[in-house]
Amino acid sequence: MTTAHDGHDAGVLASSSSTAPTSSTHPPASTRSTRALVAEAVRRARVDLAEAWAAPLVRQGFVAMVLIALGAFSPAFVAEDAPLYQQPFFAHLLSEPARFAATAILLVGLLRLFDVWLRLRPTPGRPTAPVAAWAWWSLPIACVPPLFSRDAYSYAAQGLVVSRGMDPYRTGPIAVPGPFADQVDPIWLYTPAPYGPLALQVQRLVVDLTGGDALLSAIAMRVPALLAVGVIAYALPRLAERMGVSRDQAVWLGVLNPLVLMHLVGGMHNDAVMIALVVVGLLLASDGRWVAGSIAVAAGAGFKQTAVLALVGVAGLAYRHARGLRGEAPLLSRVDQWSYVRQAAKVGLVAFAAFTGLTVLTGMGWGWIANLGVPGSILSLLAPFSMLGAGIAALLAQVGVPAGYADGAIQISQTVGLVGVLVGLAWITWVLAPRRPVAAAAWALLVFTFGGPTVYPWYVLWGLILLGATSTHRRVVQVMCVVVGWLIAYSMLDLSVVNGAGMLGIAAVAWGAVNLLRRRGELGTPMPPVIAGDADSGAPDEHESDQADDGADAARARVGVVSRFLVRI
Repeated sequence: MTTAHDGHDAGVLASSSSTAPTSSTHPPASTRSTRALVAEAVRRARVDLAEAWAAPLVRQGFVAMVLIALGAFSPAFVAEDAPLYQQPFFAHLLSEPARFAATAILLVGLLRLFDVWLRLRPTPGRPTAPVAAWAWWSLPIACVPPLFSRDAYSYAAQGLVVSRGMDPYRTGPIAVPGPFADQVDPIWLYTPAPYGPLALQVQRLVVDLTGGDALLSAIAMRVPALLAVGVIAYALPRLAERMGVSRDQAVWLGVLNPLVLMHLVGGMHNDAVMIALVVVGLLLASDGRWVAGSIAVAAGAGFKQTAVLALVGVAGLAYRHARGLRGEAPLLSRVDQWSYVRQAAKVGLVAFAAFTGLTVLTGMGWGWIANLGVPGSILSLLAPFSMLGAGIAALLAQVGVPAGYADGAIQISQTVGLVGVLVGLAWITWVLAPRRPVAAAAWALLVFTFGGPTVYPWYVLWGLILLGATSTHRRVVQVMCVVVGWLIAYSMLDLSVVNGAGMLGIAAVAWGAVNLLRRRGELGTPMPPVIAGDADSGAPDEHESDQADDGADAARARVGVVSRFLVRI
């Protein structure tokens, strides 16, 4: 496994600063220190990448992602009237044989990726893959069109709207007719932007830097997404360690998760940056820097407003740090509630002030408030309460109930879900947050996701990624594996139907379900050991240090020739 090398960084900084020459012909000490740090970071990255590539399952995951990349230019992801298909080579991809072949390649890639991920599940004595594996897996799809969603085309159109001086909170992509609007899903063509002000300014920047090319602008939206996943890969394992949780759990559940590759990297959603800033905010708060943590979460809300739910975690971490407590505590442990409430109020005020300041600096205003209902304007097939209401409405229609009354069942069911969300958030804020702050942030986002009227696969990642940094029961992990499998199956069916190969998609889903059932015993094994929060400073004990050293020695032995080669180039 890779290591943090934090002490080594400090040594490099200290040595380079102390040995910097004073001659005017040499760069100043600060410059040499910066250069040394950059050189060390590059060297470490090469070693980490070599270590990851040395793992056979990482290479198998890379092959799976190559297959997904090969199918990325099919009509499942690119509109049939897109200018791309006017080129002779790509025009052949519209034929039925090409659609069928692309669907088969995509399905094999997704099934293989899911299987590799399940086999990488860490257990006591068996670590997962090095965290740098995410970079290898992202490489094949780095420059392909948006995958599993056409939201990136909407981002590009909204960026052009802002670039032309129009208000994206009052007009939709239809305001920029032509190549940009033509790529947008017709469902969202006339809807104004529901996103935060920072997201829109980043979208404008990407459009401006790509010279106003519609397809290139959409693909370039992957740059912020890749940077965000890189931040998650750096910060989440460190947050897990501070919570007394194995970093292997964080890497496996929150970084190497197939949904991260499919939707944050492949689909390049704004959610990637939002999640990254939330993780950074929680990491800062775990070190007592709750003001900076609150600002980071507020910045995350500038991309996706649901980030504010993670403030319960920042408040809980700030409270625990102020009282000298580390990690997480049992639910029955004593809490000074009013001290916690005062700290939570401070966190809320700082976050609100930061978000207000960012809104003023971007010049975008508060128009997003009126557009918060845009994602829920269509019936979501993945939202439990929406589908429950739709099922009841269908039954009522079958027995002769007028359509107006039958459709009311959907609204009633969604209202019940929202009431459940409010009750759940109240319990999480009052009971869970001061004892298990990161778990509180994760479950607040998950409760909001599954209790709300609209669910998309990438919404689940809001809380699922954070679960990697908190003590999670093995039964919960089993359920999450099933959820991940179901969301992958949903995407497989969706792309198969669009490509006219629905039966192939059904067969692939059946195969994946059988594979998941075969592995149910493995998924029930315990996760790596957890260090008690209040009884421990958060540092691993001697036995764990020995295991870490043994693992590091084994990893160095595996890297061998590949590592030396990459370090030299």
